Amino acid sequence: MDSTVRKIQPEFSPEVVTQTEPVASPQVTVREKSKVALSKFEKLMIGAVTCVAVAMMMVLVHTSVNVSSSQRQLQDIQANITNIQTANVDLQQEVGELTSSDRLTTFAKQNGLTFIDGNVRNVTK
Repeated sequence: MDSTVRKIQPEFSPEVVTQTEPVASPQVTVREKSKVALSKFEKLMIGAVTCVAVAMMMVLVHTSVNVSSSQRQLQDIQANITNIQTANVDLQQEVGELTSSDRLTTFAKQNGLTFIDGNVRNVTK
């Protein structure tokens, strides 16, 4: 089988080509990067965007201060409401104690008043 393959395939001999003169390669020029000047429109747009950004920052700080102030006022009002509610509960308890039947009876006896059941009316809310 070796011999058949050799007969079918022609023999190739690698040829070595030596170069006597160097081949001129195309010259590549490297440009240095240069800055392109900005147009008036681009400068105007940069200025406008900067002004808008600064204005938005100022609005954000102002809004944040207002929110903090409002929260502080809300906390003060809630604390005031809590104090008033506590005072109301205390006063209601005091009214209940002052209007108790035992206290009224004791007060009547101390001042020489008599208690007649027929003249007593119970009032409910």
